[in-house]
Amino acid sequence: MIGRQYLSGPLVRSVRASWPRSPSFGLFQLWAEPGVAELYAMAGLDFVVIDMEAGALDRAAVMRIVQALHGHDISVLVRLAAHDRPAIEHALDIGADGVLVPKVESADEARAVAEAAKFPPLGRRGVNPVRASGYFADVPGYLAGANDSTLCLVQIESAAAAAVASDIAAVPGIDGLFIGMGDLAMDLGQPGVMTGDRVDTIRAAVLKAASENGIVAGIFAYTEDLARSYRDEGFEVIAVGNEIKLLREAITRTAGNVR
Repeated sequence: MIGRQYLSGPLVRSVRASWPRSPSFGLFQLWAEPGVAELYAMAGLDFVVIDMEAGALDRAAVMRIVQALHGHDISVLVRLAAHDRPAIEHALDIGADGVLVPKVESADEARAVAEAAKFPPLGRRGVNPVRASGYFADVPGYLAGANDSTLCLVQIESAAAAAVASDIAAVPGIDGLFIGMGDLAMDLGQPGVMTGDRVDTIRAAVLKAASENGIVAGIFAYTEDLARSYRDEGFEVIAVGNEIKLLREAITRTAGNVR
C-alpha cells in the first residue's frame, strides 16, 4: 500500500457507502502528542479530529500525528483554524483522510472550501501530494482517486449558517455538515446550554439538508447522553469530546473515589 488514500478509515468508507449506515464515533485531539492519537485508534474509535482551531498544534505536529495513525483502521480528519486554502491543501497532502472547516456561513464560503479540497474538475486543489502519494511513488494513482477518498466537511456554527444549510449542503464537493454546538449555543445567546427548542430546530434543519443532498450529518456531543440522543436522531458522525476533557474527568473521578 502506498499512502493513506489506499487505507481509508471507517468514517471515509461509511460516508461513501449506501444509506442508511451505522454512525461513526470519534474524538477531537488538542495536544501535539502522537501517542494520544494512537491510543484513540487502539481503543476502537472510528475517527480522530486533529484540532488546529482549538489546540496548540502546528503543521509539523499534525504530520507526526497522521504518521502515527498510518496503518490503523481509523479515519484522520484535520480541523483547520480558518478558511485557508493552503492549509486545507496541506492537510490533505500530508495524508489526512479529510478536513473539517469551521464557521462556514454561506454557499459561497462552502464553495471556496470545496474547491481547495478537491482536484479538477470538481475543484481547484493544487498538486503537491507529497506524503499522500507515498512520497511521489504514485502521484497519478493518487490524483485519480483523491476526490473519492478524501472528505470535505464544513461546520454549521450559527443561526445564519443553519438558515442556509440546504444551500451549503448542495455545493458540489461538500461531503458533510457538522454542527459545532459550542459556538452555536453562544450565537443563540445560551452559552454552554446545548438543549432547547431553538437548538432542536437547527439540528433538524441540518439533518434534513444533509439527507436531501446525500451527504453526511455530524455533530459534537458534550455528554454521553447527548451523543446517544444525536445517534437516535440520525447523525452519522458524532464526536464525543477530546482528550483533555476526558482526562480531567477521569482524574477527578479517580481522585474522588480513592479519597
